[in-house]
This record gives sequence, structure tokens and C-alpha cells, in this order.
Amino acid sequence: MQGMTMGNIIRRVAQRYPNREALIFKDTRLTYADFNQQINQLAHALMRLGLPKGSVVAIFSQNRHEYLEAYFACAKVGLVLNTLNWRLSPREITFMINQSDSRVLLIEDQYQDFFHDFLDELHCAHVVILNGVPRLPHAVALAQFTAAMPADEPRVAVSPDDAVLLLYTSGTTGTPKGALLTQSNVVWDAMAYLYHTEIRTGDKLLQPMPFIHVSGIHILTMVFLFKGLPVVIQPVFDPAETCRLIEKERCTVACILVPALQALMRYEHLTQHDFSSLRLVLTAAASYTRELCYEATARLGLEKLLIGYGLTEATPAVTMTEHTGETLWKENCLGWPIWTDDVRVVTPEGADVPIGDVGELLVHGPNVFKGYLGLTEATDRALRDGWLWTGDLVRMDSDGCLFFVDRSKDMIKSGGENIYAVEVEMALMQANPEIQEAIVIATPDDKWGEAVTALLVLKPGHSVAPEVITERTRTELASYKLPKKIHFITEVPRSISGKVQKHLLRKTFGGQ
Repeated sequence: MQGMTMGNIIRRVAQRYPNREALIFKDTRLTYADFNQQINQLAHALMRLGLPKGSVVAIFSQNRHEYLEAYFACAKVGLVLNTLNWRLSPREITFMINQSDSRVLLIEDQYQDFFHDFLDELHCAHVVILNGVPRLPHAVALAQFTAAMPADEPRVAVSPDDAVLLLYTSGTTGTPKGALLTQSNVVWDAMAYLYHTEIRTGDKLLQPMPFIHVSGIHILTMVFLFKGLPVVIQPVFDPAETCRLIEKERCTVACILVPALQALMRYEHLTQHDFSSLRLVLTAAASYTRELCYEATARLGLEKLLIGYGLTEATPAVTMTEHTGETLWKENCLGWPIWTDDVRVVTPEGADVPIGDVGELLVHGPNVFKGYLGLTEATDRALRDGWLWTGDLVRMDSDGCLFFVDRSKDMIKSGGENIYAVEVEMALMQANPEIQEAIVIATPDDKWGEAVTALLVLKPGHSVAPEVITERTRTELASYKLPKKIHFITEVPRSISGKVQKHLLRKTFGGQ
């Protein structure tokens, strides 16, 4: 297993397929020989700085080819890439850079002005601008940084157990935690997607999901690179650009998370594009309806629509469906555990629950993360006896298929009953066709302790009274699960991966 490092794999791919296209980004098209050469030159430039093995390199950028070059360069010389969310505030970015002791900061040109007023507060010794002309003090351009660097393979002993990626959690329950993933985690995760998605020679991936998140930098991206196939990079998700790139590049596979897939289905010019090349879409990250699966499969002309479940701490793959029909037969299912992982569904005390009962999902496998950077207690809570406690509530049916029920912290306790927000959200959508999106949260209530509160986004041009919604939904839910309060909203706060930020909604609507 010693050869199972990211650097060794991409080196072998470049040797085997030097002239195959690797990355397509705007007007840049790199072969695997080009890609590996640029990786090596950046790796040598980082080594020249004298960084000790395990040092952290931060990157602040939207998706672009230099992002993946930086990731593999770090992998080849035993460094750790810290992927910073470009939607965060200077205070949050300062914490993530300084807490991780990031020694180098790579910045996309469009964000130079963002750093201007707080660059002096950062502990980084070196600043490199990925594209464009440096405007920040003491910053150098990437082209200058790597100029005259050799293109041969760096001679650094790297182990599969070495950390390679640092991803800060969203921090919805407090201070963000930096999850450390190893080279072995990344390779095993890619092998799982390769096994379950049946990627073929001749496939071409569109990746519009953000590289700052495991959904973009890992899901399918690593599979295609490890298999020597082309990846079309979209800077940020935009329905019009997604359609244009699929048509122009004749992409056969795309990773489009549920919120983005819903936006794509609402795109008014969708039918004007040619999707005849597209055969497979892999989606994840949110609850979904049977109707969404029908619509996406039909309108995009897919052979397969696969649903996966994962989390940062599992690199992310945990479960996946195998056939499109499973998403229709078992609505809102997560699929079955990937071939490398064992799972359990347990009580808060760690006892296995009966089939069909709700419990917390535990995961054990080679893709489970190393721990949280500098946070021993948080790591010990998440990793117990080799099992990852996910914080996600699920149930397993008699076929071994898993269904997402709720985040444990989002469960509503009303009048002595446990109510799962996802169940209420699905019922609201099922009973009320005017609703485009339903978000259910707990808000304080003097009588019930917590009240079920529904925040609804209506489809354009539609209206419906709250009492009508309640009456219709009675056919889908027990009365104690019905929303006590209904609010209509027009915007939903989301994380970079598209997940609803319920903690912000709880603050806005009186929750805790």
C-alpha cells in the first residue's frame, strides 16, 4: 500500500497517458504531461522555501486548474493544503490561517483587494498570486514563483498516512474545526466512487461543485484524474454556464449536488441545450423528492442518476445508490454503504437499534479522517474505538438501505415527542405543489418547549394560505408534527456546498 499516494498515482497516469487531456478550464487545456510538469515545478518551489514536512499551505480561490496543481504539489512533498472558503469574512479567514499555522497563502487575483486590510494579521510568510499581477505587499506571481524550477519528480518520502488536506467545518455549532484528511483517505475515497459509478474510458467530467469542499475536490474529480480522464472545471455553479459547458465539451458525467440540481431544473432555457452526451449525474447533500429524480432523469436524458451520502470527516463517501430506480422506489434513500465501509445505527449510548428505528449513524473504514487539527477532545468525541460518530440520524430498512432522518442537533422536541425536520419538510412538499422549498426548524414555545416552524419558499407566481398548507399536510403527518408556525421567505442562506444554514434561520426566527 506504500505506493498509494496521490503523487505516485498522478505520476503513473502522466507516464501512461501523457497526451490525454487532463484539465479544461476556460481557454486553458492541459494534458496529463502538462499537468504533472506544473505540479512538479510548484512542488519544487514550495520545497525551496524550506517548509518542514506537514506544513500547511492555504489557498483562497474559486475553482481553477492551479487549485488542483497546488493540491497535488502539496501531496508530492508531504504538505497539507488548507482550502479556504471565499465566502467567509476576514475574521473567519484570519482564524483559519493562523490556527492552522499556514506558512504559504495562494490567492486568486480577484481576491487580492479582499486581503489588503488584514494581510498583516496573518502568520503567512509567503503570498503567491495564482493569476494576474501581484498588488499585495511582498506577493509574487505563481509564474515567477515556479520560474526555472525543475520538472522532475520531487524526492520526498511521503506516506499514505500523511495528512494532505485541511477542511474547516462550517462552524454552525461554534468555532470551526479543521478536519485533517490523509493521502490514504483520498485514494480509498476515489476507489469507492470508481467502484460504484462505473466510469468508462471516454468519459468526460463536468465539475461545477466548489473545490473548497469535498464535494468538488474529491467526488468524481479524483476518480477521473486517477483514471487519466478529462475534467472540465467550472469556476462556480451557474445553471446557464453548466448547460453551456455540457453541450460545448460533450461532457458525459457531472457532479451536481441536490440544491444545484434543483436550480438547474428551474433554469428557464434548459430545453434549448443539447444534453445528448450526458449519461450520468451524481448528486448528494440534501433531501430530495421522487419528482426531482423523475424530472432530472427525463429532462437531461440520463442513463443513471445516483444519490450519495457523505461528510467531510469521511472524505466524503459513505453510501451510494446503484441504480436510478432505487431513488424512485425508496424515496429520499441514501443508498447502501460503500464497499470499504461498515456502518452502524445506534442509540446515544452506542447500542445498536432495531431495523427501522432511528439512531445515529456510525462509520468505520479507510476513508475516515485523521482528526481535528489541535482539538483532541473534539477528535475523541467524533472518533470512538475506530468509529466515526457522524451526528446524523438515520434509519436502516430490512434491505440494508439507509434513509436520512435529520441532523441530531436539528431534531425538534415538542410536547415530549421527537419530531424530525426532514420528515416534515418532505410532507409539506408532497402535499403542497406550490412550495419550491421547505425548511423546518425548532423555535422556542412556552407550551410545547419547542414549536415546529416551517419556512417556505413558494414557486414563482404561486400563492397559498398557511391554513390551506396545514390542512393539506394533515393527510401526510400526525397532528403533533404539523407546523405550529409558517413563514414565507424568498431567500435561503446556504453553505458553499449548498446546504441550508439552519442556525442562521433559527436566529432570525427566534430559535436558539
